[in-house]
Amino acid sequence: MRPDVLVGPSDWLVEQFGDKVADELWTRVPEALSTAIDREVHARPAMTQTVERVLGNPRWPLPYEELVLFLGTLPGAEIISVPRSVYQLVLINGHIVVPWCYGQSARLSMADAEVGRSFGRLARELLGRFGPPWRRSPVESPLPLDAVDEREVAKICAAIAQIDPKPEVVIAGFAGAPNLGLLRACLGEVKSTDNGTLYWSHLDDLPLPPPVIPRPRRMQFP
Repeated sequence: MRPDVLVGPSDWLVEQFGDKVADELWTRVPEALSTAIDREVHARPAMTQTVERVLGNPRWPLPYEELVLFLGTLPGAEIISVPRSVYQLVLINGHIVVPWCYGQSARLSMADAEVGRSFGRLARELLGRFGPPWRRSPVESPLPLDAVDEREVAKICAAIAQIDPKPEVVIAGFAGAPNLGLLRACLGEVKSTDNGTLYWSHLDDLPLPPPVIPRPRRMQFP
């Protein structure tokens, strides 16, 4: 295990979610993200370049789906979704968990990734509505025109806006590659400086799930 990965949940994670839920998040978030990548790779076994593009697409539905499946049964968890939308989110103890693929290399932690640069429309809208006051960065990648995505984001944000008190946003970031699977997984909280620049106020690198070792085939004798 890398030296930057703690052996258990950080004090920040326990403070935000409580002891029992923090213990579960510590392992379930990486498992959910790893499962999402494995499902995508198995669906397109010979299409590496296509899978690479899919992993970086903020509208890729599998991370949202797997986080709901892995986290939706935790105590106090609430699933937020809208009909016919790729977006479904988990609310736990006043925190919305939002997936974000920040890279495809194990060398890069989410702490080194520029906050907001490759966020999709949903993450940007959630931070704009429920996060700290912030201003757009001049290096922030512009979003493509997508009327369907705009409608879906507006609908799920409207559903979240009904929650009282206003929830906070936690980013479940990950790095992954088609041939290597999940390379890093993180949970982070975004804050802003006095001039509106976003930064990671806290970030945990999470332990990766153990590799799945296939069972040896039994030899059959006549």
